[in-house]
Amino acid sequence: MKTIKITSLFAFLFFYTIVFSQSETENEQLWIGYLTQSKISKNYSLWNDTHWVPDNFYIIRTGLTYHFDNKLKTTTTLGYALAWFYPMEGKETFKFEQRPWGQTTISHSSKSFNFFHRLRYEARFRSVIIANEKTSEYDFNFRFRYLFQAKLYFKNQPNSNRFYALVSDEIMFNSGDEITNGFRFDQNRIAIGLGYQTKNMTFQLAYMKQVILANTTDTHKVNHNLQFLVFHNFDFTKKQNP
Repeated sequence: MKTIKITSLFAFLFFYTIVFSQSETENEQLWIGYLTQSKISKNYSLWNDTHWVPDNFYIIRTGLTYHFDNKLKTTTTLGYALAWFYPMEGKETFKFEQRPWGQTTISHSSKSFNFFHRLRYEARFRSVIIANEKTSEYDFNFRFRYLFQAKLYFKNQPNSNRFYALVSDEIMFNSGDEITNGFRFDQNRIAIGLGYQTKNMTFQLAYMKQVILANTTDTHKVNHNLQFLVFHNFDFTKKQNP
C-alpha cells in the first residue's frame, strides 16, 4: 500500500511538472556533481560537495554533520557555500552568492526500497550588479527546500556492490522582504535515474526536469538536465596499518 501511494505521488508530480509548466525558455544542460562525506568521529563527519552546470552555475559547499544514534539515520548539518552564476544574456559579469545553510536528513528502508528525506535551509546573499560591474551591495532572501528520494535496489546482489533505480522530487520556496507576498514558490526538480553503489562510492546517472519560476512574473523556465553525480565516503577514524 505504501509503495502504491508513493508511486501515485510521483506520477502526479511528474504529470504536473510536464503539463502545467508553461515556459518562456527551455534549455538542455549537463549537470556534474561530486559529493563527499568524511567521518572524523563516531557522531561527526565533514560534508563537502561541488556542482558544475556549464554556462549556468558553479557551487562549492562545505559543512559539519552530526549523526544521531537512532534507527532513522538522522543527521543535521551546518555549513557555508559559495556560488558563481554565469552572466545572463547581454551581461559580462558573473553573479556571486554567499550562502550559509543547514539541513536535516532522515533515511529509512522497507524491503528493497530506501527512502530519503532532506529539509534544507539557505540564507542567500546575492551580489548586485550594475552596468556589468559588481557592487558592495547584496540582495538577501531565505530559501527552504524539501527533497524526497526513493531507491529500489535490484535483487540478488551483494550488499557492497548494488545497482538501483531512483525517483526523486525537490521543491523550493523563497522567503523575505524582496519576495512577492513574503513567501513564493521558487522551483521544482523531479528526477528519474539509475545508480551503482560500492562500499565507499556511488555513481548515479539521472534525467532531471527543473522548473523555475521567474522572479517578477508567473512564467516558468524549464531546464532538462542530464545529471551525473559521484558520492564518495571516507572514514578517518579507522586505524592505519603500520
